[in-house]
Amino acid sequence: MAEGKHVKRTIRILVKAFPQPSTKHEETVCCAGVDEETGELLRLFPIRYRRLDKADQFGRFDQVEMTVTKAPSDTRPESYRVDEGSIHVTDSYKQLDDATKVRLWASHISPSLKTLMDENQDTNRSLGIIKPDPGSLKFRIKEAAKSDKEDQEVADLLYEQVSLLEDPLKPLARPTHSFSYEYTCAGHPHKHQIHDWEVQAAFNHYKRRYNTEDEALKMMRQEYGQNIPQHNLHFIMGTMASHPRTFIVIGLLRSPLDPAEVVKQQSLF
Repeated sequence: MAEGKHVKRTIRILVKAFPQPSTKHEETVCCAGVDEETGELLRLFPIRYRRLDKADQFGRFDQVEMTVTKAPSDTRPESYRVDEGSIHVTDSYKQLDDATKVRLWASHISPSLKTLMDENQDTNRSLGIIKPDPGSLKFRIKEAAKSDKEDQEVADLLYEQVSLLEDPLKPLARPTHSFSYEYTCAGHPHKHQIHDWEVQAAFNHYKRRYNTEDEALKMMRQEYGQNIPQHNLHFIMGTMASHPRTFIVIGLLRSPLDPAEVVKQQSLF
């Protein structure tokens, strides 16, 4: 798509990254999704998610229509700016079976993170999906105040912003913990913090449900350390605009179905 050209696209959302403060846009969320017509994996921003009408606050695998423009200031080929007023949810994730969900993203799985990084050097590819080696995942939790520099960045993401045109949003709870995975991919060791909004939302849900932080952390270890890795866990990897060669985990994908088997079945028909 040429820069500056406005095009309506129909996207199945795969992930919402954790909200980031913005002096220009108040608070924005970067999303990734698959164009249902072209099959492209796209980065979509800036979206003031909490400013959207409730009916259009989309979730994972919801179908969303939106008008997008190739971002002229972002050299990453998958990056598109979204006309926020054009966002409309047109179909629910509830209409999709597990095989259809997997087929949406299976073609974007890279053989390894190293392969993805090599492609980033060669073609500027900045979005992809990888599978951790079976049995290699270790879920880690750190207190934000005691974390290293990278982990502290998440804890410092949110601060109160005031819009001059709208009532200010109630600030989201400041993250008290960071969550990460240590793993290998094609035998190479890696450690990545999870930037999926889901993980912080899950932690907050457990705190409300059990009324204690200790119990919430126990549930996080059980869910993300034991349960989720048993369901064909894959990572959506993306680079940052300010660090276009550095990949981070922006989302988690899992399914009761093995994507390799789904693709094999699809090739038979």
